[in-house]
Amino acid sequence: MVFRKAFFLLSTPFALIYYLVITLRRGLYAFNILKRHKIGAKVISVGNITWGGTGKTPVTAFIADMLARKNRRVSILIRGYGNDESELLPKLTSNVPVLIGKDRVNKGREAIENHLSDTVLLDDGFQYIRLIRDLDIVCIDAARPFGNGWVIPAGILREGLGSLKRADIFLITKADLVSDKDRLEKLARKLKSVNPKALIAKAIHRPLYFYGIADEAKVNIGGLKDREFAVVSAIGSPECFEKTILRLGLKINRHFIFRDHHAYAKEDIADIENYCRKNCVDTVITTEKDAVKLKNLKLADCGLQFLVLKVRLEIIENEDGFCDRLFGIYNG
Repeated sequence: MVFRKAFFLLSTPFALIYYLVITLRRGLYAFNILKRHKIGAKVISVGNITWGGTGKTPVTAFIADMLARKNRRVSILIRGYGNDESELLPKLTSNVPVLIGKDRVNKGREAIENHLSDTVLLDDGFQYIRLIRDLDIVCIDAARPFGNGWVIPAGILREGLGSLKRADIFLITKADLVSDKDRLEKLARKLKSVNPKALIAKAIHRPLYFYGIADEAKVNIGGLKDREFAVVSAIGSPECFEKTILRLGLKINRHFIFRDHHAYAKEDIADIENYCRKNCVDTVITTEKDAVKLKNLKLADCGLQFLVLKVRLEIIENEDGFCDRLFGIYNG
């Protein structure tokens, strides 16, 4: 607690500088000093205002498949930070091109030219003001929506709450992981007060089954009861993943938590293997995001079974309104 307070006090000057910089940047775009670009396709941004953990990549994949089923020619544009999403998105979508690059204006034009795309999705695109969009979807983590209300590094916000006025849709994710329904309603009222015109919907990541990281063979959740597992994750909100595992009725012996976008090394696997051997644990559970990196290591040599939890995004409240806003951009 003392360290946390000391860090906050030391980081507040840097947070104020960061806030001034991003405010200046928005102003430069607002007064056309920095140019914004329009491309010959519909542009949908899926993003957030916090540092990771809202589940925006599964949301992007979910929307891409929704549009593809309506015969829209969709491409996904990502910056490629950490390279997690570039490997994960093709697994979550059905034959949707994923283009990687910092300049998403040029990548959008490339999608139109090379893939005949009529729609481009920006994964983590809320702060990419340079590209004019037709729809801004902002994912809000129900369990930790705004942190302490400060921008980074003093808090987890990437922008001030006033930036939410740019949003067209607020999608509150992981709504099932908040047991206090009053908290959800309070969050919805907060979002409504900041941006009354934005639609508010709620979503969950529904667990479907486990599959082996090596052979992708399905494993029924019910057959894993009465055992203890190690959990490994390098994601923005490891506590939510842990809560999901526990709600499935599984027992966690230890959760190995790494920083978001961590690049796993052989030494990490060796440490996990040593712990599991000493504590009679033979199976490790991880996320789909982590699996794309872990599979590149020689896991078969360590003597542990690695299982991946397959989840599916599901809109549980205001799905019709969400779809109306999404498909409404093609009217007129």
